Amino acid sequence: MNEQVAGDREGGGLAISARHLGKAYASFASPVKRLGAVLFGRGLPAESFWALRDLSLDVPKGESLGVIGQNGAGKSTLLQLLCSTLAPTTGTLQVQGRIAALLELGAGFNPDFSGRDNLLLNGPLLGLTRAQLEERLEDIIDFSGVRAFIDQPVKTYSSGMFVRLAFSLATSVDPDILVIDEALSVGDGEFARKSFDRILAMKERGTTILFCSHSLYQVEAFCTRVIWLHQGQVRAIGEPHDVVRDYTMFLAAQADAAGGTAGPGPGQAITQTPGHARITRVDTLLDGVSSTHLSCAAGEGCLEVVIDFESDPDLPAPTAGMTFEVGSVLVLSTVVSLSDGVALQRDANGRGRATIRFDKLPLRKGEYFISAYLGNENAIHLYSQAIRIASLRVHDERPEPGVVDFPRSWHFQAGVPGDGT
Repeated sequence: MNEQVAGDREGGGLAISARHLGKAYASFASPVKRLGAVLFGRGLPAESFWALRDLSLDVPKGESLGVIGQNGAGKSTLLQLLCSTLAPTTGTLQVQGRIAALLELGAGFNPDFSGRDNLLLNGPLLGLTRAQLEERLEDIIDFSGVRAFIDQPVKTYSSGMFVRLAFSLATSVDPDILVIDEALSVGDGEFARKSFDRILAMKERGTTILFCSHSLYQVEAFCTRVIWLHQGQVRAIGEPHDVVRDYTMFLAAQADAAGGTAGPGPGQAITQTPGHARITRVDTLLDGVSSTHLSCAAGEGCLEVVIDFESDPDLPAPTAGMTFEVGSVLVLSTVVSLSDGVALQRDANGRGRATIRFDKLPLRKGEYFISAYLGNENAIHLYSQAIRIASLRVHDERPEPGVVDFPRSWHFQAGVPGDGT
């Protein structure tokens, strides 16, 4: 346990405290045994499945805790236990403060009721008093952007309208603890940016946030600490960089052991992540020649990655970035304009071009994949991405193993200093 967490515990500053928390699902060999367990209160059978086992965790108030792990690791079970939608099988759990959960948005909405009626019915379930709900109702409606349809049955809403209304309500309760499953931003277009800004503002106000995601970059950029769950147990907990690095290496080792392929092929179509900016084109060039299948000798050739984009000119200028990937999950290197101190330039319509140039790549033999990204001004919210848009095959006649050539120099001296020669 780090000193900060220990100090928060001594000062009573914990938002969440769990001790030996576990959740098991009974599995009975026959209907007779199931009936016996119900009638006579027998314990869990030996073949029960433990979705979460013996988890002890302290989350100080104001911390942003990332939760990572493979599918079936117990992440959703942990979040549901914290939100009291599941009861623990073992252990104790103490939660201080009001919780808002961005899990299944709108799960309690009645499709036959209007948007307004659903707000009035579900607000108290989230902890709002009638007076608080009436005071905030117009702001909730305005933020959602569905005022023109607020008195229509929600079954007539599009999926985007439904999510926007549910998100507006869930985040209007001024929670002490916010639980997010997967998406830092929800909805589409301009609302995705608005929802991200609201969550970021809540973080800056000191709201405790639990963020569960497969987007390791967002976890590392957004969170102050990360917990890695594996097969229902804690595998690691600590600084985001350290835990994400270890988890990435674990995934890479698993992929290698399984003989995994390199994943999506080069030239894969650009995918649009909801947001108010987008990549319009990505071009990869080697020595001035454009291709999605690049090839060069180690330490030779000039690589350029050209990212064309368009954005809302009223928003801050976005950030651009790219990754070199090797294998199916391992990111070898990441380049981001924000980290390099580079500001993207745009015209009056919000259009621009970013070019990343590498005069001599320090890569050894192997096949590498290039992906491009466009993010908001602090590079946390992802607007648009072009995944594995090109491949780069590097040839190297040298037999030594390795994927990177580090800059180096040699110095020679006859004899050993101090040996009297």
